[in-house]
Formats: sequence, C-alpha cells, structure tokens
Amino acid sequence: MRKFTMAAISAAILSGCASAPQEPPVTSYSYESKVHSGTVQVTDKHYSTEAIACGARWREGEVYTPKGIIPMGHDHLNISIELTAVGQDDKTISLNVPQDLGSRVLAKDFQIVRSYMLGTQTNGLVQQGELFTYPEGYYVRISEPAVKGWDFTSCIGIDHMYVLESDLQSSTNPPVYLDRVVVPFAMDHSGQPVKVSFGNKLQHTAEIKVQPTK
Repeated sequence: MRKFTMAAISAAILSGCASAPQEPPVTSYSYESKVHSGTVQVTDKHYSTEAIACGARWREGEVYTPKGIIPMGHDHLNISIELTAVGQDDKTISLNVPQDLGSRVLAKDFQIVRSYMLGTQTNGLVQQGELFTYPEGYYVRISEPAVKGWDFTSCIGIDHMYVLESDLQSSTNPPVYLDRVVVPFAMDHSGQPVKVSFGNKLQHTAEIKVQPTK
C-alpha cells in the first residue's frame, strides 16, 4: 500500500473539492435482542460513490487488534468524525487509522450501558419494577484505507443506539433504536469534510475528514 506523507496530504488540502456520496435508500427491520433488553428497531443507510465500493458485509470482517507498541507518524492518519443529533450533545470522535489496515476492521465502542427500573411500584420499603438495560451511544468501524491519486478513501460505518425518554416514561418495554450508516469516504484535493445524514427518531449528521498525524 502506498504510504501517506505530510507533503502529499498538505498538497491535497490546498485545491479541489470533497467527494460527496450519493443519497441512498434506507433499509428498516427489527429484531429481539439476545444481549440486552428490548426490541431493536434498525434503520440502515448505505451511501455510494464512484471513488470506492464497500462490500455488503465489510463490517463483519476480521477485527483489527494492535500488538505491541503502536507505530505512529506517517504510518497512520487521523480520521475525525463530528456527530450531531437533534436533542443530543454534539460529539467528536478522533481515530488513528493504520495504513496497513486492509480489509480488517478498526472498531471503536463509545457506548455506555444504561439501566432503568420501569413500571416501578412501592410496597412498604420494597420497590419493584421491570429492569431495562441497553448500550447507549456510538459504535464506529473503519476499513479499507487507501490512496487513489490525491484521494484518501476508506469504508466508514457509524452506529448509534438510543431509547427515547418519552418511551421510557410510558412503557416497561420501550423500543431500542439503532441508526446505522455506511459511508464510502473519499476526501479529495480540498480536504473539505464529507457530510452525510442518517437516523430514525433522531436525525443525525456526520462530518468526516482526514488529516495527517503529527
């Protein structure tokens, strides 16, 4: 694989424009979770672009596990993802991606386990209810980093799992929402971030860009 250099990336950022993926259809389905509470309502959005094709099952590839001291510098690039969602705090995720990642998947879990006692009833000093738990937050996958001309390309997958506060207040088995998006990322000469949107009950936007590590 061709190595990135500071000079090459700096030159790429000086001219041109970002490669924006085409707006795709959305797939929706649901499943009963076996690892946490609730029925999961999934929306899965796959963008496409001529710069890179991400296989249908690339997210299921071998997970990258770093061994020993992780080399830095020009062997890595920094991918920055700025995430916003209606009614949620903005979040910026920064990941160092090894150039030799290949088809392996760099996976980062930013989820926090949430637990609630729903439908509670008090009998004397004893409070009873239905325990409801799920992992809330973002899960990010990156694979297939490459240089094509002046372009940096990669397959990027973003998952966001959440439960609506109104559902927690009204049900002992609220739906769990999992909003997913696959971005065939291609940043060309300008270095302008690639912007995508996704979501079901919460509308998300993601701005993705790459820069050389220092």
